[in-house]
Amino acid sequence: MHRYLIQQGISSLFYDEGAKGHPASLNWHAFFREDEYKELLMRYQDTAGEIRSRAMKYGSNYLISYRDVKAFNKLDALYSELKSRELCWTDSPVAALSEFTYSIQQHWARFAELASTSDEVYVLEAVFFQHQIHDLLGHYQAVDLHIEQHIQGIADQIAAMHPVLFYLTQPSVREQQNWISSIRSRPHFATEQNIRFMENRKQTELRLLDMLPFPTYTIDNVNLDWEGVFSKIVEVIDRKIG
Repeated sequence: MHRYLIQQGISSLFYDEGAKGHPASLNWHAFFREDEYKELLMRYQDTAGEIRSRAMKYGSNYLISYRDVKAFNKLDALYSELKSRELCWTDSPVAALSEFTYSIQQHWARFAELASTSDEVYVLEAVFFQHQIHDLLGHYQAVDLHIEQHIQGIADQIAAMHPVLFYLTQPSVREQQNWISSIRSRPHFATEQNIRFMENRKQTELRLLDMLPFPTYTIDNVNLDWEGVFSKIVEVIDRKIG
């Protein structure tokens, strides 16, 4: 999609889910409450300037980007502490549910403000639904209302950007998880527990599509026909830019 936009003479930026410098994702960000942040600066005074330069303040909390930062990597204790306080990619969340959702919604607002200053079309993959709903269900056992409120909160932040959401789905979650498990050598992806979790997540996501304040397009990727999927996306894009 990104390459297609470029070919049409449209300036575009692309970020996949694990991209460094992702403008909307908070993976590789450590979470600290204000008193914890101040205490961190006191304990690492020689690196305090670097910490401040990487920190974002949302409300009374701070998020510190720590990915591939030389000053952090040189200090094993500091890097380990930052990693242990990861907001998203973690098995032991340190933020409460309200802190998690607030931080993410404010970060999307920051992204919307950034995007409003340029003409680029952003192509983002797997960041609007995937990781957030996964964490809300898996880490916080969030109920449907909390998930809906969170996604609606993000949607409200970016509605003025006139985004378009493409949701790719397969007929069978079970078959999809078995396939992913085999190609990524992750046996736990194909366990009954994970399959049930992913089936529940899919149903949650499908319900959310109907409540978003911007266009959404669900594309069934039958038989992993990626060329067919791309053709359907191009049809929508051509209507938008035509």
